[in-house]
Amino acid sequence: MHPQPLVSVVMTVLEPDPRYFPEAVASVLAQDYANLELVIVEDPSTRSAAELLSQFSDPRIVHHANPERTSHTRQRNKSLDLAQGELVATLDADDICHPQRISKQVLYLLEHPEVAVIGTQLAIIDADGRTSGSRAYPVAHEEILAALPHYNPIAQPSVMFRKAMIVEAGGYRYDRYPAVEDYELWSRLATQGIKFANFPEPLLKYRLHPGGMKATRLKGTLRGTLDVKNRYWRSKLGWRGHLRMTLERALLLVPPAITYQLFTWTVLRCDVAPGSAPSK
Repeated sequence: MHPQPLVSVVMTVLEPDPRYFPEAVASVLAQDYANLELVIVEDPSTRSAAELLSQFSDPRIVHHANPERTSHTRQRNKSLDLAQGELVATLDADDICHPQRISKQVLYLLEHPEVAVIGTQLAIIDADGRTSGSRAYPVAHEEILAALPHYNPIAQPSVMFRKAMIVEAGGYRYDRYPAVEDYELWSRLATQGIKFANFPEPLLKYRLHPGGMKATRLKGTLRGTLDVKNRYWRSKLGWRGHLRMTLERALLLVPPAITYQLFTWTVLRCDVAPGSAPSK
Protein backbone atom coordinates (compact mmCIF):
# COMPACT_ATOMS: atom_id res chain seq x y z
CA MET A 1 0.00 0.00 0.00
CA HIS A 2 1.23 3.48 -0.87
CA PRO A 3 0.48 6.50 1.34
CA GLN A 4 -2.09 8.95 0.05
CA PRO A 5 -0.26 11.63 -1.95
CA LEU A 6 -0.63 15.30 -1.16
CA VAL A 7 -0.63 16.19 -4.87
CA SER A 8 -2.47 14.64 -7.80
CA VAL A 9 -1.20 15.72 -11.21
CA VAL A 10 -4.08 15.20 -13.64
CA MET A 11 -3.88 14.85 -17.40
CA THR A 12 -6.63 14.29 -19.96
CA VAL A 13 -5.65 12.39 -23.10
CA LEU A 14 -7.09 11.78 -26.55
CA GLU A 15 -4.88 10.43 -29.35
CA PRO A 16 -1.66 10.85 -27.34
CA ASP A 17 1.32 11.89 -29.40
CA PRO A 18 4.01 9.16 -29.27
CA ARG A 19 6.71 11.76 -28.67
CA TYR A 20 5.08 14.56 -26.69
CA PHE A 21 2.98 12.44 -24.33
CA PRO A 22 5.91 10.42 -22.87
CA GLU A 23 7.86 13.66 -22.46
CA ALA A 24 4.98 15.16 -20.48
CA VAL A 25 4.72 12.06 -18.29
CA ALA A 26 8.47 11.95 -17.71
CA SER A 27 8.49 15.60 -16.63
CA VAL A 28 6.03 14.75 -13.83
CA LEU A 29 7.90 11.68 -12.65
CA ALA A 30 11.15 13.67 -12.58
CA GLN A 31 9.82 16.33 -10.19
CA ASP A 32 11.94 17.09 -7.14
CA TYR A 33 8.73 16.64 -5.13
CA ALA A 34 7.90 12.95 -4.82
CA ASN A 35 4.66 12.84 -2.80
CA LEU A 36 2.43 12.86 -5.87
CA GLU A 37 0.45 10.69 -8.23
CA LEU A 38 -0.16 11.14 -11.95
CA VAL A 39 -3.78 10.53 -12.93
CA ILE A 40 -4.32 10.09 -16.68
CA VAL A 41 -7.87 9.95 -18.03
CA GLU A 42 -8.05 8.80 -21.64
CA ASP A 43 -10.95 8.82 -24.04
CA PRO A 44 -10.88 6.01 -26.66
CA SER A 45 -7.98 6.64 -29.03
CA THR A 46 -6.59 4.95 -32.12
CA ARG A 47 -3.22 4.86 -30.38
CA SER A 48 -3.49 3.85 -26.73
CA ALA A 49 -1.87 5.75 -23.90
CA ALA A 50 -1.36 2.38 -22.19
CA GLU A 51 1.11 1.33 -24.87
CA LEU A 52 3.10 4.53 -24.43
CA LEU A 53 2.98 4.20 -20.65
CA SER A 54 4.48 0.70 -20.78
CA GLN A 55 7.95 2.28 -20.84
CA PHE A 56 7.35 3.62 -17.31
CA SER A 57 7.30 1.40 -14.24
CA ASP A 58 6.47 4.09 -11.69
CA PRO A 59 3.62 3.01 -9.35
CA ARG A 60 2.51 6.63 -9.02
CA ILE A 61 0.89 6.47 -12.48
CA VAL A 62 -2.88 5.90 -12.51
CA HIS A 63 -4.30 5.32 -15.99
CA HIS A 64 -8.06 5.32 -16.50
CA ALA A 65 -9.46 4.51 -19.95
CA ASN A 66 -13.04 5.63 -20.54
CA PRO A 67 -15.08 2.93 -22.31
CA GLU A 68 -16.62 5.50 -24.68
CA ARG A 69 -15.96 9.00 -25.96
CA THR A 70 -16.98 11.68 -23.47
CA SER A 71 -15.86 15.32 -23.58
CA HIS A 72 -12.93 17.36 -22.35
CA THR A 73 -15.03 18.71 -19.50
CA ARG A 74 -16.16 15.25 -18.43
CA GLN A 75 -12.58 13.96 -18.66
CA ARG A 76 -11.42 16.75 -16.37
CA ASN A 77 -14.16 15.99 -13.84
CA LYS A 78 -13.33 12.28 -13.96
CA SER A 79 -9.73 13.09 -13.18
CA LEU A 80 -10.94 15.09 -10.16
CA ASP A 81 -13.01 12.11 -9.02
CA LEU A 82 -9.96 9.86 -9.21
CA ALA A 83 -7.50 12.32 -7.65
CA GLN A 84 -6.50 11.38 -4.10
CA GLY A 85 -4.49 14.50 -3.35
CA GLU A 86 -5.69 17.55 -1.46
CA LEU A 87 -3.93 19.59 -4.13
CA VAL A 88 -4.48 19.03 -7.84
CA ALA A 89 -2.08 20.13 -10.55
CA THR A 90 -3.13 20.12 -14.20
CA LEU A 91 -0.94 19.33 -17.19
CA ASP A 92 -1.64 18.97 -20.89
CA ALA A 93 -0.34 15.88 -22.67
CA ASP A 94 2.11 17.79 -24.87
CA ASP A 95 3.62 20.21 -22.34
CA ILE A 96 6.59 19.85 -19.98
CA CYS A 97 6.83 20.70 -16.28
CA HIS A 98 9.82 22.51 -14.84
CA PRO A 99 11.54 20.07 -12.40
CA GLN A 100 10.58 22.28 -9.43
CA ARG A 101 7.10 23.20 -10.59
CA ILE A 102 5.19 21.04 -8.08
CA SER A 103 7.40 21.79 -5.07
CA LYS A 104 7.22 25.56 -5.66
CA GLN A 105 3.46 25.57 -6.10
CA VAL A 106 2.93 23.36 -3.04
CA LEU A 107 5.10 25.65 -0.92
CA TYR A 108 3.21 28.70 -2.17
CA LEU A 109 -0.19 27.24 -1.28
CA LEU A 110 1.06 26.13 2.13
CA GLU A 111 2.33 29.64 2.81
CA HIS A 112 -0.78 31.36 1.38
CA PRO A 113 -3.85 29.53 2.74
CA GLU A 114 -6.12 32.27 1.37
CA VAL A 115 -5.22 31.34 -2.24
CA ALA A 116 -7.15 28.48 -3.88
CA VAL A 117 -5.76 28.55 -7.42
CA ILE A 118 -2.21 29.27 -8.56
CA GLY A 119 -0.92 29.27 -12.12
CA THR A 120 2.53 30.15 -13.43
CA GLN A 121 4.22 32.04 -16.19
CA LEU A 122 4.97 30.09 -19.39
CA ALA A 123 7.99 29.35 -21.52
CA ILE A 124 6.83 28.74 -25.09
CA ILE A 125 8.43 25.86 -27.00
CA ASP A 126 7.97 24.74 -30.59
CA ALA A 127 7.21 21.29 -31.96
CA ASP A 128 10.85 20.26 -31.47
CA GLY A 129 11.08 21.54 -27.90
CA ARG A 130 13.07 24.68 -28.71
CA THR A 131 12.24 27.76 -26.64
CA SER A 132 10.61 30.33 -28.91
CA GLY A 133 9.19 32.86 -26.46
CA SER A 134 7.42 33.37 -23.16
CA ARG A 135 4.06 34.43 -21.76
CA ALA A 136 3.65 36.70 -18.76
CA TYR A 137 0.50 36.73 -16.63
CA PRO A 138 -0.55 39.02 -13.77
CA VAL A 139 0.69 37.74 -10.42
CA ALA A 140 -1.53 39.25 -7.71
CA HIS A 141 -5.19 38.37 -7.14
CA GLU A 142 -6.38 41.92 -7.74
CA GLU A 143 -4.58 42.06 -11.10
CA ILE A 144 -5.99 38.68 -12.13
CA LEU A 145 -9.50 39.73 -11.14
CA ALA A 146 -9.16 42.92 -13.20
CA ALA A 147 -7.98 40.92 -16.22
CA LEU A 148 -10.69 38.22 -16.16
CA PRO A 149 -13.36 40.30 -17.98
CA HIS A 150 -10.95 40.82 -20.88
CA TYR A 151 -9.04 37.54 -21.24
CA ASN A 152 -8.13 34.38 -19.39
CA PRO A 153 -5.17 35.37 -17.15
CA ILE A 154 -4.53 31.87 -15.76
CA ALA A 155 -2.93 29.23 -17.96
CA GLN A 156 -4.81 25.98 -17.33
CA PRO A 157 -1.84 23.62 -18.02
CA SER A 158 0.16 25.34 -15.28
CA VAL A 159 -2.48 25.40 -12.54
CA MET A 160 -2.49 23.89 -9.06
CA PHE A 161 -5.61 24.22 -6.91
CA ARG A 162 -7.20 23.02 -3.70
CA LYS A 163 -9.39 20.13 -4.77
CA ALA A 164 -12.07 20.55 -2.10
CA MET A 165 -12.79 24.15 -3.11
CA ILE A 166 -13.09 23.30 -6.81
CA VAL A 167 -15.36 20.34 -6.13
CA GLU A 168 -17.51 22.44 -3.79
CA ALA A 169 -17.89 25.02 -6.57
CA GLY A 170 -19.20 22.34 -8.95
CA GLY A 171 -16.01 21.45 -10.83
CA TYR A 172 -15.80 21.97 -14.56
CA ARG A 173 -19.16 22.66 -16.20
CA TYR A 174 -18.69 24.40 -19.53
CA ASP A 175 -18.83 22.25 -22.66
CA ARG A 176 -20.67 24.38 -25.22
CA TYR A 177 -17.40 25.17 -27.00
CA PRO A 178 -13.98 23.48 -26.64
CA ALA A 179 -11.03 24.52 -24.49
CA VAL A 180 -12.88 27.20 -22.50
CA GLU A 181 -13.98 25.14 -19.49
CA ASP A 182 -11.15 26.63 -17.45
CA TYR A 183 -12.04 30.26 -18.27
CA GLU A 184 -15.65 29.59 -17.23
CA LEU A 185 -14.47 27.93 -14.01
CA TRP A 186 -12.17 30.82 -13.05
CA SER A 187 -14.93 33.32 -13.85
CA ARG A 188 -17.43 31.39 -11.72
CA LEU A 189 -14.94 31.11 -8.85
CA ALA A 190 -14.21 34.84 -9.04
CA THR A 191 -17.89 35.64 -8.52
CA GLN A 192 -17.74 33.46 -5.37
CA GLY A 193 -14.79 35.37 -3.90
CA ILE A 194 -12.15 32.68 -4.48
CA LYS A 195 -8.56 33.99 -4.42
CA PHE A 196 -6.10 33.48 -7.31
CA ALA A 197 -2.38 33.94 -7.87
CA ASN A 198 0.22 33.30 -10.56
CA PHE A 199 3.75 32.25 -9.65
CA PRO A 200 6.23 34.84 -10.98
CA GLU A 201 8.47 32.25 -12.65
CA PRO A 202 7.85 30.15 -15.80
CA LEU A 203 7.31 26.66 -14.40
CA LEU A 204 5.79 25.15 -17.54
CA LYS A 205 7.01 24.69 -21.09
CA TYR A 206 3.92 25.24 -23.23
CA ARG A 207 4.19 23.61 -26.64
CA LEU A 208 2.80 25.41 -29.68
CA HIS A 209 2.38 23.07 -32.64
CA PRO A 210 -0.16 22.78 -35.47
CA GLY A 211 -1.62 19.52 -34.18
CA GLY A 212 -2.50 20.84 -30.72
CA MET A 213 -6.07 21.54 -29.67
CA LYS A 214 -5.31 25.25 -29.60
CA ALA A 215 -4.58 25.06 -33.33
CA THR A 216 -7.32 22.68 -34.40
CA ARG A 217 -10.11 24.23 -32.28
CA LEU A 218 -9.08 27.87 -32.17
CA LYS A 219 -12.32 29.25 -33.61
CA GLY A 220 -14.39 27.25 -31.17
CA THR A 221 -12.20 28.62 -28.39
CA LEU A 222 -12.87 32.16 -29.58
CA ARG A 223 -16.62 31.53 -29.65
CA GLY A 224 -16.47 30.06 -26.16
CA THR A 225 -14.43 32.99 -24.86
CA LEU A 226 -17.03 35.43 -26.18
CA ASP A 227 -19.79 33.33 -24.65
CA VAL A 228 -18.14 33.31 -21.20
CA LYS A 229 -17.52 37.05 -21.35
CA ASN A 230 -21.16 37.69 -22.17
CA ARG A 231 -22.25 35.40 -19.35
CA TYR A 232 -20.05 36.73 -16.55
CA TRP A 233 -18.41 40.02 -17.49
CA ARG A 234 -20.49 42.01 -19.98
CA SER A 235 -21.39 44.73 -17.46
CA LYS A 236 -17.72 45.21 -16.48
CA LEU A 237 -16.06 45.36 -19.89
CA GLY A 238 -16.04 49.08 -20.66
CA TRP A 239 -15.36 50.41 -24.14
CA ARG A 240 -11.93 48.76 -24.39
CA GLY A 241 -13.37 45.38 -23.47
CA HIS A 242 -16.17 45.72 -26.00
CA LEU A 243 -13.65 46.75 -28.66
CA ARG A 244 -11.61 43.65 -27.87
CA MET A 245 -14.72 41.49 -28.27
CA THR A 246 -15.38 43.11 -31.64
CA LEU A 247 -11.87 42.20 -32.77
CA GLU A 248 -12.32 38.66 -31.50
CA ARG A 249 -15.57 38.35 -33.47
CA ALA A 250 -13.72 39.59 -36.54
CA LEU A 251 -11.20 36.76 -36.13
CA LEU A 252 -14.06 34.30 -36.64
CA LEU A 253 -14.31 35.55 -40.24
CA VAL A 254 -10.63 34.91 -40.99
CA PRO A 255 -9.54 31.55 -42.52
CA PRO A 256 -8.40 29.10 -39.79
CA ALA A 257 -4.78 28.98 -40.98
CA ILE A 258 -4.46 32.75 -40.77
CA THR A 259 -6.22 32.80 -37.40
CA TYR A 260 -3.65 30.34 -36.04
CA GLN A 261 -0.77 32.40 -37.43
CA LEU A 262 -2.18 35.51 -35.74
CA PHE A 263 -2.64 33.60 -32.50
CA THR A 264 0.93 32.27 -32.60
CA TRP A 265 2.30 35.72 -33.37
CA THR A 266 0.36 37.21 -30.46
CA VAL A 267 1.42 34.50 -28.00
CA LEU A 268 5.08 34.96 -28.81
CA ARG A 269 5.10 38.76 -28.77
CA CYS A 270 2.50 39.93 -26.27
CA ASP A 271 1.66 39.38 -22.65
CA VAL A 272 -1.89 38.31 -23.50
CA ALA A 273 -3.37 36.71 -26.61
CA PRO A 274 -6.86 37.30 -27.94
CA GLY A 275 -9.44 35.00 -26.47
CA SER A 276 -8.63 32.36 -23.92
CA ALA A 277 -5.26 31.73 -22.35
CA PRO A 278 -3.43 28.61 -23.52
CA SER A 279 -5.43 25.52 -22.71
CA LYS A 280 -5.10 22.73 -25.24
